[in-house]
Amino acid sequence: MFCVDPHPAPGLVTLAERSPEIELVQQLSVDALASIEPCDAYLIDGDHNHYTVSRELELIETRQSSAGKDVLVVLHDMGWPAGRRDMYYDPGAIPAEAIHPHTFDKGVRPGVEGVAPGGFRGEGEFAWARHEGGPANGVRTAVEDFVATRPHLALGVVPSVFGLGVLYEASSPYADRLAAILSTYADNPMLERLERNRITLYLRVIELQDTLATAYRDLETAGLRIRDVEVENRALWARVGELEGQVDHLEEARAAAVRELEVILRSRPFLVAERVSGLRRLRGGDPGLSRERMRTLVDGS
Repeated sequence: MFCVDPHPAPGLVTLAERSPEIELVQQLSVDALASIEPCDAYLIDGDHNHYTVSRELELIETRQSSAGKDVLVVLHDMGWPAGRRDMYYDPGAIPAEAIHPHTFDKGVRPGVEGVAPGGFRGEGEFAWARHEGGPANGVRTAVEDFVATRPHLALGVVPSVFGLGVLYEASSPYADRLAAILSTYADNPMLERLERNRITLYLRVIELQDTLATAYRDLETAGLRIRDVEVENRALWARVGELEGQVDHLEEARAAAVRELEVILRSRPFLVAERVSGLRRLRGGDPGLSRERMRTLVDGS
């Protein structure tokens, strides 16, 4: 058994190392299929775009024909969203003329030809073609284009879980039995309806996850703002304490000044000065000096 994956997960590498039945080929499929020996059956579930799938099928057909073997291929992602829309993990690995305008940031929704924020998206891991449908676009389109020029091949498509396709030789010994099995499920209206419902729920889960992520971001922002306000409040309370200390100091200084003033006001020299000032006031001079005026000045009123 060959397993072709240019970037295998650690678990797959470990499994291949422990299992003598699995030979892991760390190459792109379009490179690996030209070198590995022909197989009884193939499972294609990789880079979901017209160019890659078309090239994989061509290579499989060539290898099987050279060995005198039938073509038997199971394909994933024959339905929405990759059935009629290219998806690219690595656009740089595909000829420029075979690539549609694409985006790594936007997502896709059923019934929407373009792309938009949210929806089913790759979060930077893969890109979607910006438009759905049209020539040379999508996995199912690639398979149908391939079969259209090869009448000896038969195709059955089960609409469940993003779509399952089975491509096989119509004249193979097992063709009738395989066709009988597929007839129950292929293009089944009930399964199509269940798949639409599943995708609706799947996208609703993504929407809720997006809402939750936004709420977490808002909560984090609010937490940072609260922290800033708390720091500012602590600084303000420290300043209040500092000002209260200054007020207490001023009150103590004022009380000391009042006590000192009372001593002065009761002194003999002040009594003499007050009487002299009274005489000047009678002559139309300045307000003069008195104990009441001095206390008023100290009280600030």
